[in-house]
Amino acid sequence: MLRQWRERFRMGGGGGGGGSGSGGGGAGRGISWRVVAGVLFAGWVLSGVYTVNETQQAVITTFGKYTATTGPGIHWHAPAPIQARQVVGVTEQRTEEIGCTMSGEVCASDVPDESLMITGDRNIVQVHFRITYNVKDVEDFVFVVRTPVSNSGEEGGAVRQVAESAMREIVGRRQLEPIITTDREEVAQDAKDLAQRILDDYRAGVNLVAVELLSTTVPPEVTEAFNDVVKAGQDAESARNNANREASQIVNDAQGYQGRVVREATGEAQRFTSVYDEYRQAPQVTRDRLYIETMERVYRTGNLMILDQRGGAVPYLPLDNYLRRPQPAPQNQQQGGR
Repeated sequence: MLRQWRERFRMGGGGGGGGSGSGGGGAGRGISWRVVAGVLFAGWVLSGVYTVNETQQAVITTFGKYTATTGPGIHWHAPAPIQARQVVGVTEQRTEEIGCTMSGEVCASDVPDESLMITGDRNIVQVHFRITYNVKDVEDFVFVVRTPVSNSGEEGGAVRQVAESAMREIVGRRQLEPIITTDREEVAQDAKDLAQRILDDYRAGVNLVAVELLSTTVPPEVTEAFNDVVKAGQDAESARNNANREASQIVNDAQGYQGRVVREATGEAQRFTSVYDEYRQAPQVTRDRLYIETMERVYRTGNLMILDQRGGAVPYLPLDNYLRRPQPAPQNQQQGGR
């Protein structure tokens, strides 16, 4: 190529075909091959100039071996094939959806190979989730793992595969009902922590920012059976609650009866103790009082008169009138007589 350029710019024409002319067509001044070589060399040297913006870092390699990492700004490295660069966005957050394909902000279609998982109670759950991550160590990100992130035409990067594996492990530790109801945030956080530990062990150079559960549902094929199971569980829970309520009522009644009996027994014991103390001070008087009170309580409703013969005298009493007292007339008859 240099020879052609030299001949083109240096020689301006040729002799005149078979005749002997007086001169050969004027030679013009051409461009020296040294100038052309210098221009090409300068272009080759300038090909090592590159820029890095605020969200990126560049990894420089010398004959394929890591040399340095450069930050934002204008830089230069030895041109290829001596040195090469790879610019990586480190602060930008990347997202990937696992278990479904997205159409805007909605899952457009399910990917069963990724979404279907087995729970700890041997049920099937359909999980769609999104991972958000960025690069925290550009050297590890470029050199340690062959394919850290998903590229077009490939099945999936290491980050995607690790996140899916971690989610499957967390789901496999839990029951189905909490996964789709109350424990969604805990499942996402546990999966994020587990995936981050695995990526750190792999030295993938990736930082998981968040794991977000888009949906956790029962597959449509088993929805009816799952609803039957849920209803049966609710009925069982209701029966347990009723039994616990009745048991609590019985226990409360028994505790109330126990307290009442203990209080009555305590009162009787205190009464007996007080009577016994009085008896020790005046035995005869106490015996008489107990005898009189007992007889009064026994014969309270009877039409009787009891005479104590210990006095030695027989008093005169109108017993006939006392025992045969006329019954008072009803009030309505007395008013009619009037």
